[in-house]
Amino acid sequence: MFIVLTTWALAAALPAAAHGVGGRIDLPIPVWQFAWAAALAVIVSFAMLGRFWTRPRLESAAPGVSLPELAQAIGRLCVPLARLVGLAAFVVLLYAALVGSREVTSNIAPYAVFIVFWVGVQLVSAVIGDVWAGLDPFRTLADIGAWLRAEAIRQPMSPAGHGAGNRWWAVGAMFTFVWLELAYHGGASPRSIGAYLSLYTGVMVVGASVRGRGWVKDADGFGVLFGILAAMAPLNRDRSGTWRLRSPVAGLATLEASPATVRLILVVLGSTTFDGFARSSLWLDVVSNRSGWILTALNTGGLIFGIGVVMFVYRMAIAAMARTTGEPEDELGDAFAPSLLPIVVAYTVAHYFSYLVLDGQAVIRLASDPFGMGWDLFGSTGYRVDYTLLSTAAIAWIQTAAIAVGHVLAVLVAHDRAVERYPHPLAVRSQYPMLAAMIVYTVSGLLLLLGG
Repeated sequence: MFIVLTTWALAAALPAAAHGVGGRIDLPIPVWQFAWAAALAVIVSFAMLGRFWTRPRLESAAPGVSLPELAQAIGRLCVPLARLVGLAAFVVLLYAALVGSREVTSNIAPYAVFIVFWVGVQLVSAVIGDVWAGLDPFRTLADIGAWLRAEAIRQPMSPAGHGAGNRWWAVGAMFTFVWLELAYHGGASPRSIGAYLSLYTGVMVVGASVRGRGWVKDADGFGVLFGILAAMAPLNRDRSGTWRLRSPVAGLATLEASPATVRLILVVLGSTTFDGFARSSLWLDVVSNRSGWILTALNTGGLIFGIGVVMFVYRMAIAAMARTTGEPEDELGDAFAPSLLPIVVAYTVAHYFSYLVLDGQAVIRLASDPFGMGWDLFGSTGYRVDYTLLSTAAIAWIQTAAIAVGHVLAVLVAHDRAVERYPHPLAVRSQYPMLAAMIVYTVSGLLLLLGG
């Protein structure tokens, strides 16, 4: 039934050209007609789920099955190797940002940070698993710092633990990153990236030395984001370190979200929303002929407003749900936040997929000369981006499919959580406000994606 539902949604969305590929002129139907067709797909999926999905299914599928022992052994061997690879790549990246060429196109740092890392790791986390947990250089540096401190004072290292339980640092870390990417007028500058990474690393290392090594697990905004996105993935590692395979999105049923985690999700979702709006003719008219800190101030205001709108829509849906169910708003806000994660991934694919596949190819060239010093380490400095790698039609298929499937999955996850908490009739009624929020996100997301 769900496969049929998803296919219907894709069929409704099919004709559109995607953001970054073409504008309205490429659409065989009006933009508003396409957006409301996608919204109708969300409504139909909700109706079908309400009729046939009468009991919770995701929680029982969340544990999955253990991988064979050979796969477990390979996984254990890969963990220390991944730590070394992650740390080495970070050192190269930091050196490139601080000392390498100041030219954006001659330095690997902007491409590696904003394309490969920010977009690529998000998608890999959601589709495969939490690869960042193995690569995370901030956690490695925190461990090294803890070891050096323990040696200096001749005391045992503090245990790694399971995190400090307070993720507000992660929310701040995530906001500063999206501010650097979308608001700061010099965000693409290698030196700006170098300064940000240096400061970020310093905060992680010092915080771990004061609060303990486990502090980084909750303070590192990237680690928290990639970790919760990985709840959607089929491959996961349980608390005992066992690698397991499960159904996609099933892990969202057991994902526990704190108020800070909810804010982090909404910050990422709101930042992508602003990024779409920032490309519209309306916003370009606002910032035209602006530069420097005036441009930064305008973009910062727009970014905060975009995040605020996304938060407002979610809180209104939760408030209406609380009136229907009689449960506290804060509790419901935390409980249903995981249903937003498929939309986060959908927006990432819709806005940045062509950016990753096409502009991301520049990393092949820059891998041979990461610092812009005229090297040719791997013989790839002559590589040129192949813009014919994917046709505009193929990119449009992928991007529009992401919007449709992402919102259908969001409705599914929210509905499953509702039937887990309430009797079926109340569960369906409780989801009317969330359905309205999903429609708002769907329509506004598509209008922004298509330059509406």
